[in-house]
Amino acid sequence: MDDQTPSNALQRLASAGRAHHQARSVTLQKGMRLALGRVADSVLDLPMAMIGAVVQNVDADALGDVFNDDALLMLLDGPARARGAAMFDQALVGGIIQQQTLGQVRADDGTARRMTRTDAAMCAPLIDNLLDAVAPTLDVAEERMLIEGFRFGTRAEDTRGMMLALEATEYCVLRLTVDVAQGTRQGEIVLVFPRPDVDAHGHDDDLLDPDEAAPPAPQMADAIMGVETRLEMVVCEIEMSLEAVRGMRPGDVLPMPPRSFPQVKMTTATGRVVGRGTVGHVDGVRAVKPIRKPNYASQPMRRESDAKELDLPKVELPERSAAPVPDLPAVVGTAIPEPDALMDLSDAPEVSASLGADAQVLDIGDAAASPAGPVDIDLPDLDDLPDLADLPDLADLPELAPIKAAG
Repeated sequence: MDDQTPSNALQRLASAGRAHHQARSVTLQKGMRLALGRVADSVLDLPMAMIGAVVQNVDADALGDVFNDDALLMLLDGPARARGAAMFDQALVGGIIQQQTLGQVRADDGTARRMTRTDAAMCAPLIDNLLDAVAPTLDVAEERMLIEGFRFGTRAEDTRGMMLALEATEYCVLRLTVDVAQGTRQGEIVLVFPRPDVDAHGHDDDLLDPDEAAPPAPQMADAIMGVETRLEMVVCEIEMSLEAVRGMRPGDVLPMPPRSFPQVKMTTATGRVVGRGTVGHVDGVRAVKPIRKPNYASQPMRRESDAKELDLPKVELPERSAAPVPDLPAVVGTAIPEPDALMDLSDAPEVSASLGADAQVLDIGDAAASPAGPVDIDLPDLDDLPDLADLPDLADLPELAPIKAAG
């Protein structure tokens, strides 16, 4: 009889309605399952399906157990400078790279390799498009706020660097098991999102004092610059045979190349040269002063405002005394004298020339200036020309070809 009471009937109806609503609502796991295959096909042209999904809350102290240094580690940038993380295992990364380069996915042979920035750049579109596609479909507001606005940021070198960049106190870890290329490979995607601290900040904007400025959010650069690193100072490099090295004993002295000290090379633990320096003393201990390239070597300073930052001597030009300029006669604007004002040459002596006794002077008068044209002038007769009959015969000359007229 108790099962037929109105209260029990209402509870059964409410439970059935709640179960039906939950079955139709889109949760974080369901949204990832629906969007992953569609996004992978449109972005990578790669068949991909989600096999399983696990969601768990993890404290920041236990977050290091989630990551694996052999996988591809990536940082995500979110709203309000929040930081999340993503991890793709090597099987999944290898399948994406093969699809992008070879056009097909091959079975995983288990060979491990070091992840690079190129791997992260080729996997970044899948992360961005997946998060953009899932966030609007979620029915739970808390889950939608959890992933909304996050995008690929950069690749992390290792787990330690990842932990230094993640500063929240609690995280939501979403672990997806995916099938790649219809069973050819099976990989794993791990997405880590910081959970908002509701107890500390709440959701009511009226509780915030508008006159009180919000504290500046911590910068990722501050966390990176605070990481301790190890640099090795290489004084010189000496080539030796293996036999000589095996024969070395404590106290042996190695000759240094000339002019190698005090200059040293600054290298990382992997041997990559990051700079050079000079060995010296500071407070009684050995120290190395890095040699920095001057700014003007890469950024020339040519403006007048840059002179304050340059350590240049001050050069003053000597003062020049103003020498007197001599007076010059005015040339421009001087009038040309009229012909009547020219010098009178009437008193100049006459000049004559002797032409000889037989010379005859021809008086042509005004013939040259006559406008009527040519004038008949009586010229003396010329003597008869001599007879040219004794010229030699030119019959031996070769015949010349006739010249054709042009055109």
